[in-house]
Amino acid sequence: MRKITVEKTARILNDFNISFTEGAVKSLVQRQLLKTVPLEYEKRRNSKYNFAIPIKTLGDFLRDKGFTDDEIKNALPYGVEI
Repeated sequence: MRKITVEKTARILNDFNISFTEGAVKSLVQRQLLKTVPLEYEKRRNSKYNFAIPIKTLGDFLRDKGFTDDEIKNALPYGVEI
């Protein structure tokens, strides 16, 4: 399962003018609009949080907002597929 950190998710959602901060991403998680998975111990040094957002969940969320697959793929970091 591919996943990205909360910080990267905030940057991606900023590109779509949905949310602009990490706190807003945490709010989406609390409202269960985005799901989370635990972040491996080795990867935690790249993030302040001990959880990550699966790419599939982020893609589903953006599709529900009306964005196309091409727009989503262009906003994701290089090499990440939905």
